[in-house]
Amino acid sequence: MAWQQRTRARTRHPFLLGLADSVSDSHLRDSQTLFDLAGHNTGNFAFTFAIMRQITGWADPARVGPGAAPERIRAAGGICVIPGANKLGPHADMGRMASVLERADVPTVVVSLGAQSGVDYRLPELPQGTLRWVRAIRERAPTDRANIGVRGEFSAHVLAAHGFDDAQVLGCPSLFLNPAPNLGEQIERRACETPARVAVAAGGPRWRHLARIEQSLTRMVTATRGAYVCQAPFSMMALACGDVDRVSATDLETCRQYVDGEMSMGHFKVWMRRYAVAYFDVPAWIDFLRDHDFVVGTRIHGVMLGLQAGIPALCIVSDSRTRELCETMAVPHVYARDHASGLDRHHLMHVFEDVFDSARFDANRRRLAGAYCEFLEGNLLAPHGSLRELAGRP
Repeated sequence: MAWQQRTRARTRHPFLLGLADSVSDSHLRDSQTLFDLAGHNTGNFAFTFAIMRQITGWADPARVGPGAAPERIRAAGGICVIPGANKLGPHADMGRMASVLERADVPTVVVSLGAQSGVDYRLPELPQGTLRWVRAIRERAPTDRANIGVRGEFSAHVLAAHGFDDAQVLGCPSLFLNPAPNLGEQIERRACETPARVAVAAGGPRWRHLARIEQSLTRMVTATRGAYVCQAPFSMMALACGDVDRVSATDLETCRQYVDGEMSMGHFKVWMRRYAVAYFDVPAWIDFLRDHDFVVGTRIHGVMLGLQAGIPALCIVSDSRTRELCETMAVPHVYARDHASGLDRHHLMHVFEDVFDSARFDANRRRLAGAYCEFLEGNLLAPHGSLRELAGRP
């Protein structure tokens, strides 16, 4: 309680501990620098941008980089807000950041923390460093309320298995980028028999088990003169930026085999130059997608931005991360295992209509917006007016 009283007395503004929410001068940067600024996946911009616009009263400066020293974090003052992402799994040891937070010792809140596992929701092993990081966050709650927001019930279950049993299920802040209370209805009105122009949230070539699905999506892009929106890994993003010379011959061949192994290398390079794009600014990304009739792919945030653009979108689920987010937020989705041979553009809208319920989507979005507002307010953070309105809170 003494900690919470000190926090209430000294809190003034929140600051974000993490990546930037965009790269304003991306046209001047090389692809490796852009990839690093994106945290190795441009989808990170989606939820960071959302957090920065859904909380008011940011400090100046509003952001401290993820590599900042404890002294720099402490000097920022106020409440430290951390975009969580999929940090709960054997792939991420957060021990270094645990030490930083322990030494900085400032009130802390984490938003949209998620677990990484197989699509069947097996409990992942968590490194001791990550458990220490979670404990450091929990012990620095601004109030006596829960200060860890998670993506879904599975992530909450993973934390509970290690003794952290009060995480709040909030989904992802990118769900609330479009303030329209009837977004689901708007999306439903955009449905048509056969999409005339398809944007693909491009996957990654390491997902070789998804290659046949990806190749069916590639054919949709070609047939509709659509777009192939790349987020990661570096090889795909570099190709989307036109930096083919920065991609090794081995990685280039791996990408070709994944996108369409029947293309010659020359044809593949031309195809990527014609259809592949990458975005480092969320409003520009959403605006680009509005010019399409459908977004489909294995990247949850690429699909989410399609929905925020008000157009039909479908996520192809192959792991716990995408499954959990889709289930929590009522995002239309199918399982990759059920479409192993690929998807057909002429049946795409029928698949979407089978799994999308606009009324449920809108009602669920209002409910999650309300939970998000309560979570923020419980941690002495002020929700933006548009988020409060979406939640139906005056």
